[in-house]
Amino acid sequence: TAIWHIVEIWADDKSEERWLYTESWIKDTPQPYIQRISRVVANPDGTITTQRFTIPEPARFVGAWQDPAKLAALKPAELTAIPGCDTMVVRAGKDRFEGGTAGTGCRNRYKNADYAISRITLGPDGMSNWDRGFRENGEQVWGPVAGGYRFRRADAPAGCNAPVRMLVYGEVQDRAGFLRYVKAIRDSGLYERTGGYYEAMTPALEVFEGSPPPTRGVVISRFPCIEAARSFWNSPEYREIVKLRAGIATFEVLVLPVPPLPRYVAD
Repeated sequence: TAIWHIVEIWADDKSEERWLYTESWIKDTPQPYIQRISRVVANPDGTITTQRFTIPEPARFVGAWQDPAKLAALKPAELTAIPGCDTMVVRAGKDRFEGGTAGTGCRNRYKNADYAISRITLGPDGMSNWDRGFRENGEQVWGPVAGGYRFRRADAPAGCNAPVRMLVYGEVQDRAGFLRYVKAIRDSGLYERTGGYYEAMTPALEVFEGSPPPTRGVVISRFPCIEAARSFWNSPEYREIVKLRAGIATFEVLVLPVPPLPRYVAD
């Protein structure tokens, strides 16, 4: 079990930047495997950039997550930036951010790797951190292959950081009547409360194959986890709203896992 302790240090409400100290532990080990300070900046375009730094003589600051005053005498000028390892995240829904490092510039020699790639998902209940090391030829030499490690907030009842897509596919016989159903969903605030949002919907921009009838409707929604999608679908509000399309539309509804980004996109 991995445990990350993160605390804000050098707090300054007048500054546009924030500094975070992270201590990463494996349960029941005598010392942390990572100690790091990060500078977090909100950019004008809505992205958030995090710059990582190593700490001189980090052993003297073990436990600073419980007592940040231990770091009071340390100054940003004493830190060493880790080049090429900045991360950037963007908002991907209510209380959800996704992103990571860019390219192959985050050099890394662990287990004979040449560079590392990090992907991050942040949500209200926790985060997913997917760090991997690669050789120059693209061979992965360390880190999980299928997806990142999921970290749940200590005070969160359950994690919700494995995103899913809900695919709605069907036929609408009464478009005018169906609009009442669409409006009721919008007015209910269900998507906002469950962290969901629309990713795509008909009408199609172009048809590459087949001849879909004019009654065909397709909607793709994204949720932060399967539990959030279930909360939307099974809520008392939606159970009432769904009655508005009874007899005027028939649908198939599937919830699909969101696979990790392939390396050529993540890079």
